[in-house]
Amino acid sequence: MDPPDHTRLRGLVSRAFTPRMVERLRPRVEAVTAGLIAALPEEGDLVSGFAYPLPVRVICEMLGVPPEDHERFQGWSETAARSLDPMLTAELISESGRSGREFRDYFRDLLELRRRQPGDDLLSALTRVEELTEGELLATCVLLLVAGHETTVNLIANGVLALVRHGLLAYAAERPRQVVEEVLRYDPPVQLTGRVALRDAELGGTPVPAGTAVVALIGAANRDPAIFPDPDHFDPGRSDPTRSDPGRSGPGRSDATRSDGAREPGRHLAFGLGIHFCLGATLARMEGEIALSALAAAAPRMELLDPAPPYKPNLVLRGLARLPVRLNRQ
Repeated sequence: MDPPDHTRLRGLVSRAFTPRMVERLRPRVEAVTAGLIAALPEEGDLVSGFAYPLPVRVICEMLGVPPEDHERFQGWSETAARSLDPMLTAELISESGRSGREFRDYFRDLLELRRRQPGDDLLSALTRVEELTEGELLATCVLLLVAGHETTVNLIANGVLALVRHGLLAYAAERPRQVVEEVLRYDPPVQLTGRVALRDAELGGTPVPAGTAVVALIGAANRDPAIFPDPDHFDPGRSDPTRSDPGRSGPGRSDATRSDGAREPGRHLAFGLGIHFCLGATLARMEGEIALSALAAAAPRMELLDPAPPYKPNLVLRGLARLPVRLNRQ
């Protein structure tokens, strides 16, 4: 969506995702994280037991979705995530349409309940916005729920896989912020996005006429050697402002700097760029930092039970289907 509609709709929900508002959620995110880790078996699937339920609970509580309904969203969200892929089959298009109708029907009923019984949640606040049409309101609810957890599930699971494979899990307990930024660069939850050219342009010598659909490969951009030295190397230290060693002796590669000399942690495009920069970036970062640091502290000697765990079939929202691990708790 373009301005002015994009500006209007984004402005209505952005106040719930400001750094100050997100920071108020920290104690709750930490509590949910601790409870999930305590309940994990010594051997099991980290996606279903930890990476999935954490962001689902957080975004559902933000929206005001009853706890007993959390599990209902899994199938709907998985279908919505797959429907973002290019070259959809007729079967998936049909399934996506059916799932979308069920999703919207659910939120239509829940919004009506929130109008009668408002609470201190985002859905209740949105019902009081008179300039929102019903279609805009329903679409916003579905978008916030799906985008608010599917991507963070992948961030957490992809992060654990990279950290354990590279023997750097302990680093997550010490420098969670740097770890999350490198995971977002190295194995971003969103691999590509689509845009339509608003005017005639040229990219790399190729004409892009106005109205042409283009695909931006975020995963490829995040491994651009002109921006990230040794881009295929997983190095949480590359965005660590306290390190400047350009060598490969463990985490600690210098990060790029702006023209004013200040560092730009990451400089990756995992959250997009410009006016469409991810609305929930602050929340996703906080959830990732809390999840990975707490897990690293509780199980620093974690092992993979499957050296090549399976991925979901998605192209756009890339993430693990399962991540079997042995915790080896302290």
